[in-house]
Amino acid sequence: MKQTLRTSFLLALLLGLVVSAKAALDLDFTLVNKTGYDIKEVYVGPTTSDDWGDNVLKDILKDGQGLELKFHPKATAEKWDIKVVYTDGETAWWKGYKLTEITKINLFWSKADGSTATSE
Repeated sequence: MKQTLRTSFLLALLLGLVVSAKAALDLDFTLVNKTGYDIKEVYVGPTTSDDWGDNVLKDILKDGQGLELKFHPKATAEKWDIKVVYTDGETAWWKGYKLTEITKINLFWSKADGSTATSE
């Protein structure tokens, strides 16, 4: 009886850890362009890397539009940076987002404040 209880407890603990680990890696989020400008390229990369990877945008992301970003299940970085290229060639970036705690990022730009964002 003790062995069965101990085995059941360990199994439940392991299942809980697997479920927690899987939930902790949910990096998907919606990116909303509220910059006042159209964006032609979007890059998302781990904060710990200098490599931005590929442009994830297929069409122009107009001001006011949103983009759902889905991550590969093997993506594991804790914090992520976002870089955009506007249609006029200018670039902007936002750094250090813990995507496991975010479902939406609103990108803003102003002459006074530069690149800012809010997250939900």
